[in-house]
Amino acid sequence: MPRNRTDPAYFAPLTGYKLKPETKLYLGLIHYTDGLAGAQARVRAALTAVSHFGVTTECGLGCRSAATVPDLLPLHAQAAQPLN
Repeated sequence: MPRNRTDPAYFAPLTGYKLKPETKLYLGLIHYTDGLAGAQARVRAALTAVSHFGVTTECGLGCRSAATVPDLLPLHAQAAQPLN
């Protein structure tokens, strides 16, 4: 998901999307470069279209520099918390 897309229009195609009960949706909302504030902005935008989803980086951790992983793990935990 592009870093600069924090608008509900980006997520609108997910509105009404039906998944099988055993399927879990994860969205790549976490970017190392804009931290928790950016992730939360994308979470807020995604919530306009879907109500239940997990968060991750846009292409997982395997493609990342190993040096960034220690900083990304706490960011995942923080971004997964409910918004106030």
